[in-house]
Amino acid sequence: MTTSTYLLHPPLLSSGASATEHDSSLEACPNPVVVSVPHAGTRVPDEDAPLLNIGGSALLKDADLHVEKLATRIPALGVPVLEALVSRYVLDINRAPDDVDREVCPQLHRPARPSARGLCWRTTTDGAAVLKRPLTLAELESRRARIHTPYHDELTRQLERRREKFGYAILIDLHSMPSLGRLLHTDPGARRADIVPGDVRGTSCGPPLSKLVVKHFVDGGFVVRANDPYMGGYITRHHGRPGRGIHAIQIELNRDLYMNETSFLFLAEKAERLIDVIVGVVAAARSLDPR
Repeated sequence: MTTSTYLLHPPLLSSGASATEHDSSLEACPNPVVVSVPHAGTRVPDEDAPLLNIGGSALLKDADLHVEKLATRIPALGVPVLEALVSRYVLDINRAPDDVDREVCPQLHRPARPSARGLCWRTTTDGAAVLKRPLTLAELESRRARIHTPYHDELTRQLERRREKFGYAILIDLHSMPSLGRLLHTDPGARRADIVPGDVRGTSCGPPLSKLVVKHFVDGGFVVRANDPYMGGYITRHHGRPGRGIHAIQIELNRDLYMNETSFLFLAEKAERLIDVIVGVVAAARSLDPR
């Protein structure tokens, strides 16, 4: 299923059943897992382009480039992948809808605390200006309605259907990170681990899911550092409600493992080991009781 702002890669369908038939039935939920890829997009909708101060290859700098390629084998496991298509410079899916400060939208009655990279970024992680001017309230509300709301509504729908069938659902939120912390990161210049699982210090999912993720990547030969420097963003915190039966974990993947960070090229041969472990994590999560 495709919209202008996200793409849903559905599980492979059994023979003789249409996508519509499967989508209307819990039969489309052969397991409790959903995968999200919120930051790989680089599209800029036509109505937003005039206000963006960044274009061309500069749009690639803070995108989680190629993470959707790392997830291409996941639908064959019977697990849907929800992929955002719009650049996070336009709207960051992994931020709360009210995470907007007065510099981004002066018309707000209740602005959020100052933040250069909230729902609509003011600056890149290198400090470059993203917006040509502040947004009007109408422009902000348009972005929320077109980009943020549809993605989270679809993610909620996928998770709730699985929770209804299994009594719980598992969300694996895939991201990537620069190999070194940048100027406006919390760890400028620091070398990151290969893999950073984020479970908001044990609050967004049950221990079995966190342990499964860590074990698979460690066994795969990767250096793992949980919750450092990323504990999980809005997606993990908002959707991950273990008390309600929804368990969410964010997985940050070091970009040096699968791409050239200067040219932005995807290195397919280098990425294969990482892809194998990601597939292994998702496959194992299908039969995991995270409670």
